[in-house]
Amino acid sequence: MPVIGHPRGLARGFMRFRTFCRVLALVPLTFGLAPVGPVLGAEMGVRHRIDVMVSAEPDAPVLSRLKGARGELSFTVRLSANSKESRFFGMLRPSFPDIIVPDGPGKPLVQQTKLWEEDVCHQRRGLPKVTVTQLGGHFAEGEGRIGISAINRHIGVLVPPDELTPGIKLDQGSDSFGLFYAFRAQSRNSRLNVDLKIYPIDCFL
Repeated sequence: MPVIGHPRGLARGFMRFRTFCRVLALVPLTFGLAPVGPVLGAEMGVRHRIDVMVSAEPDAPVLSRLKGARGELSFTVRLSANSKESRFFGMLRPSFPDIIVPDGPGKPLVQQTKLWEEDVCHQRRGLPKVTVTQLGGHFAEGEGRIGISAINRHIGVLVPPDELTPGIKLDQGSDSFGLFYAFRAQSRNSRLNVDLKIYPIDCFL
């Protein structure tokens, strides 16, 4: 039996220690690589989320005449989002029945709200096609009441008094939900903005 301190005993102890260290080194490597195989082999896809926010221009009549007044707004959004895995075409009609006109510009009439979101991950086919086609509502009551009725221009029809111009491209940005592409519809006389944010969310097919 080797004596502690003998060269042969020290050599055997060193070999056992080196083998033990190798085993310890392999344990975290094995556990760390286990989930990587399926992820690396998966194909990246995307699903989209669309949020909406409504604001007023600084020269909007509701801001100059009806600060603190209550009102309501509703609008129609035409949405086309088609891919191999997911198809959607239709009209979304969100409404906001209890709006308070802010006391100054820079504050939204309607806070950012989720309008639509895909629950299916699909191949990348570009952004959904989304258009605000109508904006309606009113603010206050009685003599000071302001009605909102803005629509798109149509071929062969007189230009509406409060024309709604959709598809105004805004700067790309990012927030707590991620990267987004933004588009605005603006009413000419009532000076209201309906902003749509489209978020492309990465996912695995």
